[in-house]
Amino acid sequence: MYASLNPGLIGIKADFAECLALARRHGFGGLDVQIDQLHETVLRVGAAAVRDLFATHDLRPGTWNLPFKPYAVTSAKWREWLAKIPPLLASARAVGATRAGMWIMPGSYDRPYDQNFAFHVERFSPLARMLADHGIRLGIEFIGPETMLRMFKHPFVRSIAQTRELARAIGPNCGQMLDAYHWYCAGGTGADLQGLTHDEIVGVHLNDAPLGVALSAQLDGVRKLPGTTGVVDLAMFVQALGDTRYAGPVTAEPFDAELSALPANESASRTARSVLASISTIPCSI
Repeated sequence: MYASLNPGLIGIKADFAECLALARRHGFGGLDVQIDQLHETVLRVGAAAVRDLFATHDLRPGTWNLPFKPYAVTSAKWREWLAKIPPLLASARAVGATRAGMWIMPGSYDRPYDQNFAFHVERFSPLARMLADHGIRLGIEFIGPETMLRMFKHPFVRSIAQTRELARAIGPNCGQMLDAYHWYCAGGTGADLQGLTHDEIVGVHLNDAPLGVALSAQLDGVRKLPGTTGVVDLAMFVQALGDTRYAGPVTAEPFDAELSALPANESASRTARSVLASISTIPCSI
């Protein structure tokens, strides 16, 4: 596995070239990309030049989010996106950015679990097939905080096991975007991590939780850099990844206002140190 920088998650606003330079400077092995920014760069300079930029900086593409939420748009908008996303997928494939992700809500206002499950399969499956045609995998990320769950009338997918079931129903190129904070907030244990395989893990988010906040009161948008509070058992989580021989990107997703307010170099430096320290116990980490 390798540490990958996602600039937007730590408050960095910079163009593609600047983000590559930041990732290289601070010891990351990869850079998470914004698919629209990547596509625009490919159109402007060509896929070969973009691949060379990654290689020159000794970086690999990390993960990228789908440009829309398939479950949160109208049927018309969903069909519109299916029609216009192929060029973006072609650009992603051309530069080797073959790991996509999307989070899903832990409940619904109007759909019971089984009905919502079928709805998500209906919305995601055609898109997953398009991704597969371009050699791209899709990682589904569940949302763990109970504070989010309480917003909805009907609970939905909120565990590794449930995400696995949904991913398998969506398609063979669909797996998990694992997030340590969501695993913790959903009451995750070591048993939940057992049975994971490297081929079902598309990407990984590492984070810690704030001190002094009850599990039931943790908020989705307030987290910490991995290993900075010790609330989340990252040693167990990362060891489980190592046991699978996972070789993909690991990204910090702290949503920390203090970190985001720092200058870009300091924010990137602190993030690199925390992620690299968290994964350094695994022999194949970097």
